Amino acid sequence: MIKPKLNTNPLILSPGHFYEQYWDNVEAATQNVLNWEYNCIYQLKPNGLNGQRQVLDLNSMQINHVSRAGGMMLTPSASKDSFVIMVLEFCADKACLGPMKLQTGDIIFFDDRDAHNFINNSAIEFTAVSIRKSSLGPLLAKLTKIINHHIYDTDSGFTSTLHEILKRFINSSGQKKDAQSFQGAEDEILGVIMKLLSEQTPTIPKLTAGENTALKIRDQVFHHMDGNISISSLAKQHQVSKQTLQNSFKSLFGFTPKQFIRLLKLNLIHQELINSNPEQSTVMKIAYRWGFTHMGRFSGYYTELFGQNPSLTLKTSCFREENIKESCIIRQEEIN
Repeated sequence: MIKPKLNTNPLILSPGHFYEQYWDNVEAATQNVLNWEYNCIYQLKPNGLNGQRQVLDLNSMQINHVSRAGGMMLTPSASKDSFVIMVLEFCADKACLGPMKLQTGDIIFFDDRDAHNFINNSAIEFTAVSIRKSSLGPLLAKLTKIINHHIYDTDSGFTSTLHEILKRFINSSGQKKDAQSFQGAEDEILGVIMKLLSEQTPTIPKLTAGENTALKIRDQVFHHMDGNISISSLAKQHQVSKQTLQNSFKSLFGFTPKQFIRLLKLNLIHQELINSNPEQSTVMKIAYRWGFTHMGRFSGYYTELFGQNPSLTLKTSCFREENIKESCIIRQEEIN
């Protein structure tokens, strides 16, 4: 498995700075976003790349509120020397961050040491608070012990605090906005978290044996598509039944293994079509190379996901740097 790219940039903050952004494509989703490194972005539903974010800088923290309309997958990594507290405010169906299966109300903790694969198959809303580690003092040691653990946002207290702070600094004219007021907001955030931690024991989200296998297979096919892999062969390799594999993928990601692999391939074909010369390439040649041999079914899958016929994508292609980078995939395989 290829180690995902980490963010080597420090947490950059301009206290009081706020911006709001809407997106409906890969470029817009990652454009001018400070403090996060986004890799390997895949659209998993027709509206998967539609969303918005609100970002507010405090003295030593950045509040990043994000809403996504549909299914997408990406690999985010936090800024160097930062600790992240994320609350999942709403999850319409399935969401998974790295090894953590998420549900509405979860508060999870992670830092800059790993880049986690993040999948949601439907609408989702969350807020991530990036904190400069040096500002945490003695709290850093305590928080570091609960990385990849979660607690529950009792009575939505943490969510309400974050939204109130965003509203306070964004919409309140005449509100004093200086280093002291920013520090007060940071103290509120940590105060709520420490209160919740005093009331709950952080736990690692529990997965079934089948779901743990699904995570291994996700990494296997996501980072190293190698040879002619069938769902039956994956089940045999990992010593689980095909039905267990089907159920575990659906439980964790909201897709069957075959649907998941197909969606990855459709995204890779989409990028290849965008970056191909229509005078030298054909849709059939590109699709066949990625394992699609029935052009009618392939065209239907592609058009449903991207909203246009693959021939039109190739016809209107432009040469640009690939959004799905080479580090996201090694080789190609067929779908059986």
